[in-house]
Amino acid sequence: MRVTGTIRSTATDTITVEADSYEQAREQLHAQVPEGHELLSIRVDRGGEGE
Repeated sequence: MRVTGTIRSTATDTITVEADSYEQAREQLHAQVPEGHELLSIRVDRGGEGE
């Protein structure tokens, strides 16, 4: 499962992680947010899973 988080300081950027569960991915995203940035949103990219 690929999960993408949108972060910002004054500019908006994205970080992407790969994990086996949403909970693991969410923890990884939070761990990668640089100081002075905030995590604005999290989007799950299931890559056609369940279609």
